Amino acid sequence: MRLSFASLFSLVVCVHLFLTGCSPTRFFYYPNRTLYVDPVNLGMPYDVIQFPSLNGKNLYAIFFKTNLPPKGTVVHFHGNFGNVSNHFMQSQWLTRYGFDVLVVDYQGFGGSEGSPSPKNTVEDGIASVRYAQNHLRDPNTGVVVFGQSMGAAVATVVTAREPFVKGVVLEAGFNSYRAIARTVLKKSFLLWPLYPVYPFFVGTKYDPEKRIADISPRPVLIVHGDKDHIVPEWMSERLYKKAREPKTLHVVPGADHLEILRKEGKGYETRVANFFLDALTKP
Repeated sequence: MRLSFASLFSLVVCVHLFLTGCSPTRFFYYPNRTLYVDPVNLGMPYDVIQFPSLNGKNLYAIFFKTNLPPKGTVVHFHGNFGNVSNHFMQSQWLTRYGFDVLVVDYQGFGGSEGSPSPKNTVEDGIASVRYAQNHLRDPNTGVVVFGQSMGAAVATVVTAREPFVKGVVLEAGFNSYRAIARTVLKKSFLLWPLYPVYPFFVGTKYDPEKRIADISPRPVLIVHGDKDHIVPEWMSERLYKKAREPKTLHVVPGADHLEILRKEGKGYETRVANFFLDALTKP
């Protein structure tokens, strides 16, 4: 039997992955140590926080304190590129609504040790929310989670596993690692030959759609732009169907990937801030 070029290319790449010990999931992560923006230059003072992940690797995070009486701490899990310095603007604004904000770099991102994987990012997330819970400036408040893109996948599993987290916002999240792998491969001229084979080497243990139902009875707010060219909107719709009440799906017309804050501005800020406040104040 003769193999087509596409089939042969896929086979060679997959064999290479196993022979070199290279995890297929490494292609999900694009960390670096570049300082894109220093919050201090924008008049946003912050504290540098360091704490160990569950596997002992040192994690780096930045902590923004609200000038108002703190209503709780939002732990922000960012996307798969860069580090906290190109993501903090997506969550720092919550300080204006009375929330402290902890923005975390996963292993291998920014100043954090180690290397990322679905398992490691979830363990980093668990360590992060535990750190936030143990260092609440007002112990009568609590911890909520904000996940964006890949960070939404992390946020889903972390919230499901840590019952003290009181609510979660998932923006532009995917439903499974295999599904997002297929989506990316289909769009790439260079990678499309891997489309039929590669996703099957991606594990499913940490898929958000497997754990999102476990978040109930804590609330979930799922938001997505209907013009998202990176993570298609249907993935959030799939997560919404898998979730149990209380749950809300908010689709923003015309918004691309992580564009909702820019598109809706104050309206989006108010929606998310009120959601977190309700989650933190309900018994």
